[in-house]
This record gives sequence, structure tokens and C-alpha cells, in this order.
Amino acid sequence: MDLCPLLLHFTNHKTRSQFLIGLLLGCTLYMLVAFPVYLYLGEHQTQPLCQAELIKRLQAEQTEVPTPISNPTAGPTRPPGPVHPAPFNVTNPLSGYVNVLKDREPLKLHCSVCALVSNSAQLLHHEAGTEIDKADCVIRMNDAPVFGFEKHVGTRTTVRVVSHSSVPSIKKVRYISKYSGLKVVAWGPNHTMRTDGKGGTYNLLSELAEENSKVIEVYMLTQQRMGYADKVFENETGKPRKTSGTWLSTDWFSMILATEMCDHIKVYGMSNGNNCKNPEDKSVRLHYYGGNAQKECDELKNMEKRKKGSLRLLTERKAFQLWAQYHNISFNFPIW
Repeated sequence: MDLCPLLLHFTNHKTRSQFLIGLLLGCTLYMLVAFPVYLYLGEHQTQPLCQAELIKRLQAEQTEVPTPISNPTAGPTRPPGPVHPAPFNVTNPLSGYVNVLKDREPLKLHCSVCALVSNSAQLLHHEAGTEIDKADCVIRMNDAPVFGFEKHVGTRTTVRVVSHSSVPSIKKVRYISKYSGLKVVAWGPNHTMRTDGKGGTYNLLSELAEENSKVIEVYMLTQQRMGYADKVFENETGKPRKTSGTWLSTDWFSMILATEMCDHIKVYGMSNGNNCKNPEDKSVRLHYYGGNAQKECDELKNMEKRKKGSLRLLTERKAFQLWAQYHNISFNFPIW
């Protein structure tokens, strides 16, 4: 509604003149002061940042440190200091495992995930066979069978690590007939691994390799390798193997091999003694096969007490626990 006619109608000439002059001055002041301020504020809110401010903000964004994302499949964060076990050969980790037939050709094998299956009857309390078979490589020890125990220990075997005393057992067909590509890795003292025809174990290994050359490959540890295994034991325990009356186990040689050829090692059925506090574990047998009635927990303790000529499985496994800080090793059934 236009108010001007009403104002003109209800005011006299003098008052009307004063009113018009005031109105004119008010409009002029508004145009000169208020309106420019309004325009300035509106324009200031929408205009872009000046160049200096932009540079300042970009620099702040570039210096922000992103929050690290944890990777549950990655290996452990290594403690400072030397790696355990100290490597045999940094540039060629598997040197010292040589083929008994092919002019001592070295073992060549690398696996992303390895299942290292123990011989313990702990495995009979779990049906881990399917899980074990999913590993890229499966490592078994000595003459531990697969047939009849598939749901507990799996069906596949990539590498079988064998002591000199178990070589006669693995010559039986059931251990090798279904394993095309199987690699047997045997260890033993020099007198039985001699290659001059006088080494009884070496002779058996040669026969095994020749009779099954289309199916398996047979390797042995050089004496330098055997000396290295002794040295690792001394480094980890502070005790020389021979003078401490210790025999190294196939577990020891298997774990060393696994750290050299596997990115991730999943160990199944290997006890470190902690589970022996559970009443249900005290009756578990040492091996899941055979007629040996020895109780695992009792035998693990007795081995440590013997002064001469004994395995030291708990001592070895304490070292394995240390190695897990440097290698991606997990212990299953029991977990530790």
C-alpha cells in the first residue's frame, strides 16, 4: 500500500515540506551508508579464500598424518636386534638341504601359508583336517600317518621331515604312494649320513629316491646344516647341545625349515606344557598313532629332568615362542 497520498492528505503544507525533506535525507543516508555495507557483507561471505589462506590450508592438509590401519594377517612387529633363529644363509635360505640323487641340488620351495602338523594325540580332540589341507604346504614329521586320521590331520603332505631313525619306516609304500611331488627331508649325524657307502641312513635314502624317483624327491641335511642346528640351540638356550646331554628333535629341524620357506606358519597339536594344567589334557598320549601309551604331559616333564641322552621338547618350544616374535607363527590345539 502506498502511504505517500495518505501522508500528503493528513498534513499541512509546512509539515508536509519538513516531512519530505526528512524523508529525502533518510533515503540519501541509507543509500550512502547502509546499502553499501549490506552489499559488502553479502559479497564477502561468498567470495573465495585469498591465495595466502588457500596455501595455508593446503599445507595443513598435507602435513596431517593418517591413522594407521591394522592388518590382522600381517606378521608380528619385530623387536629390535638380531632375528631368531639367526639365518643359515641370508641370500639362499634353503642352502644346505641337498638332493641325494641330483648332484646335491639344493631344495627349492617357498610357501605362503604352511601347516606344520605335530605327532601329538592333542590332534585327536579336534577335527582340523580340512583346515590343515587348505594350507599351501603341509609339513609332517617322521612316520606320522595320514590314513585313518584324515579328519584330524588332513590328507595332504608337501614335505616330510624325517630323522635318521625313522627313515626305515617311511620306506613303506603307504607313506609315499599317493604323494606325487612329495619332498622328504632327512637329518642325522655324520656317521650314518656318509656318502661313501658306509652311511646306513644315506644308503636307505638313496634307495628310496631311486625306487620312487617319479613320485618323490629326497633331500638330506649337509653336516654344515647339522652344525648350524646345534649352534642355534646353543644361541637360544645358552647351553651347548652335546655337553648338555640333549638330542635335537625332528620338531626342531622342521621349525627351522618352516621359518626359511614359509611366510606364515600354522602349527597344529604342539604343546608348550601350559595346557597340562587342564585335567582333560593330562591323559593325552604323546603320539596320535601307534600303541605307545606314554602320556604327553608326563613325558614332556620327564625329558627335561633327564641329565643325558634326552630330547628337551619344552626347551625347544620355549625357543619357538621366541621365534614367533620374528616370524608369523601361530600355535593351534592347544593355543599358546
